[in-house]
Amino acid sequence: MHQNFPKLCRLRKSWEFHQVWKMGCKIHTPHFILLLAENSSLRCRLGLTVSRKVGNAVMRNRVKRNVREFFRREQSKFTNVVDFSVVAKRGAADLSHKDIFAELQNALEAKGHLNG
Repeated sequence: MHQNFPKLCRLRKSWEFHQVWKMGCKIHTPHFILLLAENSSLRCRLGLTVSRKVGNAVMRNRVKRNVREFFRREQSKFTNVVDFSVVAKRGAADLSHKDIFAELQNALEAKGHLNG
């Protein structure tokens, strides 16, 4: 049961990703690098980077689907309106849906960016 993911909720331009990298707070987990930067818009936005190091196209798309689903479900719990960029590391494709959710949620809650 996937919902749509409108353009307003996405980081799309390279300069948007660079701005998050430059201004954002970095959180490292075993399988992801999370970057969060406050934005002036009314919505949280998500950007995904999943390189070929993660796996083949099927594996990369599965990781992206799971991260998008996490973002859809949890974006209302963010403490601020943020641009949220996720970079998948090697091994991310080996995680289950539950493991991805747990890893992202635990990292964000530990740093105070997500209300539990």
